[in-house]
Amino acid sequence: MRGIVGMLPWVIVLAIGGAAIWLLLGRQAGLGAWVLAAVIVGHGLVHALYLVPPPDPPAGRHGPRWPFDLGRSWLVALAGARRGRRLAVLLVVVIVAASILAAVATVGVLPVGWWSALVVLTAVASLVLLVLAFEPQLILGIAIDAVLIVVAVSGAWTPPVS
Repeated sequence: MRGIVGMLPWVIVLAIGGAAIWLLLGRQAGLGAWVLAAVIVGHGLVHALYLVPPPDPPAGRHGPRWPFDLGRSWLVALAGARRGRRLAVLLVVVIVAASILAAVATVGVLPVGWWSALVVLTAVASLVLLVLAFEPQLILGIAIDAVLIVVAVSGAWTPPVS
């Protein structure tokens, strides 16, 4: 219960940030697109933390455990450490590359027609990784992926044609 309550400030920040982006996209499409692109890249880059070894806990203190530890993943246990880690690394590479390309399409540098496919690719790959290496602390990442998929698939917003 304490973990869920501890996420409440992040839920509030995410909701306010999402509303602000939505308003910017509706009123100032240029600025809104750049902010959305930054969020897409940031969300993608966070997945690279799966490639970082877990930090040592501070001496004498008990904090939350490192949520990006592939060693606790049921996928790694099921597939074997080597194969499971390779799959996770492949997913991270896809997520980071697709999120960068999706962000570039968001601001109109890549063809606008690529935008929804790139957003869906990065969000689905992220969802797969977050489920395979599930950690309750990362539930907000799943929510971000779900919102990105809904926006991209529904056509609720698309980058303006230059």
